[in-house]
Amino acid sequence: MKKLLVFSLVIVSMLFACTTTKEVKKTESAKQTIQKKWDYPAAERKLVKDNYFGVEVEDYYRWLEENDKELVQKWTKAQNEFTEKTIFSWDQPKKIEKRLTEVWNYDKMKTPIKRGDKLFYRLLTGLQNQPGLFVQNAVGEKKVLVDPNTLSKDGTIAMDWWYVSPKGKYIAYGLSENGSEQSFLNLIDVETGEKIDKPIDGCRYASVGWLPDESGFFYSRKLDGKNPEEIDMEQTVRFHKIGTESSDDAAIAKSSIKEAILVSTIGNEGKWLLLSEYKGSSGKAKLAIYNIETKETRPVVDNYDNIYEGDIFNGFIYIKTDKDNALSWKIDRVNCETLEWENVVPAHEKDVIDYFAVSNGKLLVTYMHDVAGRVVLINIDSKETREIKLPVLGTVLGFSADSESDEIYLSFSSFAYPPTILKYTDNDGLKVFWKANVPAKFDDIETEQVFFKSKDGTDIPMFIVYKKGLKKDGKSHCMLKGYGGFNVTYPMYFSSSNLVWLETGGVLAIANIRGGGEYGEKWHRAGMLDKKQNVFDDFAWAMKYLSDNKYTSSEKLAIWGGSNGGLLTGAMLTQYPELFQAALVAVPLLDMLRFHKFLIGRYWVSEYGSSDNKEQFEYINKYSPYQNIKKGGKFPATMLTAGEHDSRVHPLHAKKMAAALQYENTSDNPIFLWVETKAGHGQGKSTKARIKETAMELGFFLKMLDVE
Repeated sequence: MKKLLVFSLVIVSMLFACTTTKEVKKTESAKQTIQKKWDYPAAERKLVKDNYFGVEVEDYYRWLEENDKELVQKWTKAQNEFTEKTIFSWDQPKKIEKRLTEVWNYDKMKTPIKRGDKLFYRLLTGLQNQPGLFVQNAVGEKKVLVDPNTLSKDGTIAMDWWYVSPKGKYIAYGLSENGSEQSFLNLIDVETGEKIDKPIDGCRYASVGWLPDESGFFYSRKLDGKNPEEIDMEQTVRFHKIGTESSDDAAIAKSSIKEAILVSTIGNEGKWLLLSEYKGSSGKAKLAIYNIETKETRPVVDNYDNIYEGDIFNGFIYIKTDKDNALSWKIDRVNCETLEWENVVPAHEKDVIDYFAVSNGKLLVTYMHDVAGRVVLINIDSKETREIKLPVLGTVLGFSADSESDEIYLSFSSFAYPPTILKYTDNDGLKVFWKANVPAKFDDIETEQVFFKSKDGTDIPMFIVYKKGLKKDGKSHCMLKGYGGFNVTYPMYFSSSNLVWLETGGVLAIANIRGGGEYGEKWHRAGMLDKKQNVFDDFAWAMKYLSDNKYTSSEKLAIWGGSNGGLLTGAMLTQYPELFQAALVAVPLLDMLRFHKFLIGRYWVSEYGSSDNKEQFEYINKYSPYQNIKKGGKFPATMLTAGEHDSRVHPLHAKKMAAALQYENTSDNPIFLWVETKAGHGQGKSTKARIKETAMELGFFLKMLDVE
């Protein structure tokens, strides 16, 4: 009997081996057919094996991490040529590019800042590549102070940030090239337009705080290390006196851990400086108060237990925090002299505090109510509360308030409401200060918000936007977007690319999945670290909802995500490929076992975890898109994008994923890679490059969804 059992097992094993061999040959044949059809530039496979706590992980494209090597550059160039030649041979991208150029051709204003009788703002005119910085006087006369468009022929030098001095005499601003965000701090005299002092390097996170007499300022500086993995080390807060050499700038504070982001905030009186040392991207911070007069530093919070975001007004630190389990946020204040704490704005039972600022004795607080914006003014002394009614359901994307004036400026928009600057004063209330003249129609666009059940039964909100008269028959093409991370909310906002998509008859959906900030820190925690799978399931169930309710079908559905959202759409390729037809995976994180070893990836360990930790490796390895590409799998049409000069997410992620997908895919769907050679993570990208890349993406979607 025992011999018979052994013989049977041998026969079964032989049959299984034969079947497996046939399947392998069949799969290899299918892969060769697909690769021949699309004629991808060849990527050499060089096996590298890593051992994580006894688990062996294979990597055939480790060589693509060496971005500056000639072989990698040559392969990248070939991929770009293949992508551009193929996609722009179709009608859809060419027509989309033409229409995008028309719709994009309107002026775009950033939130103004008032100083004395002067108004400062950034304005991009029409199809200019970069916005310029303007000053406008009390009678409406304006002049340009900084025009990045004159600094490079191809529009690849950008202004990353700017800080105007208290009386409007000077402006400190950051310039960087090719989207690198590695800013040089520059100074300009507003009256004469002349540059003063030499540029200061290493000012990516500058957080400039001017003294009231405008004689100097505090700023953050990060100097690069000697090795690639040491980029952005040694962050300090320094003081620069106008007219002196930056090499003489004294450091008053230094980061205590390598993954710290150290910023400073100065009070309106010029006596106190708040020093916030953030632990990576977590928002959790240690706080200290620096007395500028006595040069004494005292700790306010000496651990990383909670999230803090602060401002100083009249000797008090006002802090948005989740302290004491205020997961929808509250605002406390701390006496700079006594360090006594008190609550000034309690946490709301549902609405989430988004931002706040001090305005002439009042707190300006923006809330989110089911992802839509609310604005409230609270008198600091009397606690009197006044709600500022917004024009439509939409989002406050930015605001500015002066501690000595009641003028408040809000940047506002929605899916079908063009970018607008709103001005508020106590006497006049809320008025339109400026409104974009977008060359398009808005009155035929409808927006609805739905709530669907995710895999575990959690209610997830989603906006669905479309032209009036939509037939819910499952035949409409649809683009679903999401982010799901870092406590970042995916807001209601106007976008030229979204509008052009709607003009094609397409449906636009925004899934406000867990991991973001839509419902406060509780929502964020439900989609980070070992809960990251919730993010992917939420997005998959959003796709199911759109198909089940006949807004679209899996054959007509495309998904879009960038950065952390690129991780999201990358995970959809490996976990739920049957639910959609095409994917855009933009500037993504995809090799999650190695992300923390490059650029500023170490800052995100608090969000994702690290493969250096056994417990965290186990859950990361289960979802990491690059490690979970099915051998011989059938994948949707995919376009991966990256920026060659990205100083946040290394382009290795998109390159390795593209090479692996092109090799393993056995469906008829193409896999494209596009690496913008003069751009970074997206910031500072020229208008011309934005339009071209967007036309490629939308045109690719339309072609893959069979839309003429």
